[in-house]
Amino acid sequence: MSKEKEKIDQEKIDQLKARYDSIYEGEISFTDDEEKFHKVEFIHRKPSTADIESHAKTAQKNPLVANLNLIQSLIIYPEPGPIIAEIREYPAATGRFVDEAISPFFGANVSIKTKKL
Repeated sequence: MSKEKEKIDQEKIDQLKARYDSIYEGEISFTDDEEKFHKVEFIHRKPSTADIESHAKTAQKNPLVANLNLIQSLIIYPEPGPIIAEIREYPAATGRFVDEAISPFFGANVSIKTKKL
């Protein structure tokens, strides 16, 4: 599913669902500094609290590595190595995926109100 979309059959999807319960199709599309279009597609599992805790801990030292590590840990199909190799040099793309696709699992569109009484 990476550079050239690899078809995944329903049997494989069912196997992944049985193993991981909640699975999602992910896609990161972007252009580089030479206007070359990149698109990576994959299937990822639902992130756990442990995933986001690990991400937060690593992000304190290196947020770029934290995003890559998080995405790599969530990809369940195909193998994450080639996908990570494709996006490694594009931290804005990985950051955007984490912000828009992964963060909502832990609360999105949060509105906070506080008032001194």
